Order: sequence, then structure tokens, then C-alpha cells
Amino acid sequence: MLVSDNEPQLDTDALSDPGWEAVAPQVPVHAAPYLEQLRDALDRIRIGADADGLQRAFAAASGVVASMTSVGSGGRPDLEEMRRLATALPEFGAFLSCAAGEADRIVAAGTSHLWLALGLRSAPPAWTPEEHEAARMLFACACAPAQDTNPARLRGGLRSLAAGRFARLLAAELSDGEEVWVTALRERYPSVRHRCAPRTTWRSRGLSDLLRADETARRAVTARLEHWLAAGGELVALAAELEAALVHARTPARFA
Repeated sequence: MLVSDNEPQLDTDALSDPGWEAVAPQVPVHAAPYLEQLRDALDRIRIGADADGLQRAFAAASGVVASMTSVGSGGRPDLEEMRRLATALPEFGAFLSCAAGEADRIVAAGTSHLWLALGLRSAPPAWTPEEHEAARMLFACACAPAQDTNPARLRGGLRSLAAGRFARLLAAELSDGEEVWVTALRERYPSVRHRCAPRTTWRSRGLSDLLRADETARRAVTARLEHWLAAGGELVALAAELEAALVHARTPARFA
């Protein structure tokens, strides 16, 4: 898969009524074979006949883009040109919607798993329509001729689309309740609280108190969470990332 190694569960709404030949414009002769391959791949996705259909569609879409745009090998794709092509060629637009829909599903599943693991009671976030459209354009640009197609870079770009927004939501949850810190830090919690939480004459307060009172600490945690989410959001690494953010934010500059 383009964005996951899991079995695809594609949203095929965009493919429900192709009618490609009726609406497609005239295309250059050298683009016609790729367009036919793209139609075939999308039709097979629509009827569930090809588990690798999205990969085949991606290869065919790349041929279409190479044949019908001005992007040279290794050049930077023009977003407006890609948007025009997605509008002019329904097959290309349908591929972008299908690929972005699969990426959206994977992101939503990931945030649901994270929210459940941390015991959060708020609704897990998903992509906004603007982020979904940005994903379509990422896939479009990934189809442009390039010297080195890097799937890892594409996956990283997709994860980054909402990483900042998701990080701010997580930081807000960490500000609201100490139990989230206990769950996230696990066995590290007592040590991190002792070293980093604000103190009164009588006791140490909580890490949630720290985030509410210290904007520097809050920004450090948010930035670290954004980087962690963009890198894949592996739960096993979360405690270390949070500890590093707090220790760095609370260490005087002369000791940093």
C-alpha cells in the first residue's frame, strides 16, 4: 500500500459511477495507454477485484501525469496544474480521492487507537476537509516524474498534514488532567513529576499544573508531540518524548 502495509479498505464512493469515456477530454496519444490502465485499475478497485489496485492505479496515474503535464524529471510539480488535471480528467481526480480516503481511514484508526490507549474521553480527531484536500494534492505531486520516488517521504507528508493540530489537542488533554500523564509516562511518571512539576512549600503539584502555568513547557510538549506524530506516533516512544520535552523546558539555559 502507499500509506500502510495493512489490507486496504478503500472508500470507493468516488468510483461508484465512472462514465469515464463520456466525460474525459481528448488526451495525447502517448497518454492514452496510461489512462486506459488507470480506468481499469479504478474499475477493479470499485468492484473489489484487486487487493493491489491502488498501487496499480498509482503507477498508471504517474504515467498520465508524466504524459500530460510540464513537470520534468525531478522537477517540482505545480499545484494549480495538478488541480486542473484532476478536474479535467475524472479518472485522475477519482484516484486522488480514493487514495486520500484510504490515508484518511488509516489516520483516523491511528488517532482512535491513541485516544483509547491514553483513556481520553474526547472524540478522536480526524482530518478536516482542508486536510483531506491537501492529501489529494500530496498524492498528485507524488505522481509527478521524479528521480527518486520515496514512499516513506509520502507517508511522512501525509502524517504531517494534521500533526500540529493533533499535537495541540493532546497538549490540551495533558493540561486538563493528571491521569493522562500517569497513563502516558507509565513507570516514568513519579520521577518526571518529581523533577519537573512546580512545587509549593508543602508538596509538588502535577504536570498538568505545569502545562497550564508555563507556556514554555506547553510549547515544548506540543512541538515534541507534533514531531512524534509526524514520525509515526509509536506509543512505545511517547513516554520518552514527553520526558525529554519537559526536562529540556525545565532545565536552566546554562545547564541545557
